[in-house]
Amino acid sequence: MKLSDPIEIEYSKENLLVLLAHGANPTESPYSHKQIAEWCELFWNKYCDIDAPNDIEKIMPILADVETQWDCFLANTYSSTELQQQDFESVSLPIEWFKNWEVEASA
Repeated sequence: MKLSDPIEIEYSKENLLVLLAHGANPTESPYSHKQIAEWCELFWNKYCDIDAPNDIEKIMPILADVETQWDCFLANTYSSTELQQQDFESVSLPIEWFKNWEVEASA
């Protein structure tokens, strides 16, 4: 599957909250759910092997969950042929998931 155009914002808790809010309102969002999931994966990868600052450490499970749920959603929704051929920019995860992640990340 081809990667999306990357979201070019700094990796921070504040920017995660902004992206989760965009995910909860996809019709108004400048980013697709695919882009948000890819950004979360890159953010997680940046800090997974180091001692991250405490505010980052607290959101690491959310970053992993966004990316994991994206992959699981696609795997459970599309055939292997479709997964190889489509770009998934228009696919949306359930809005409630983004709302839940936003609440969890805000805590």
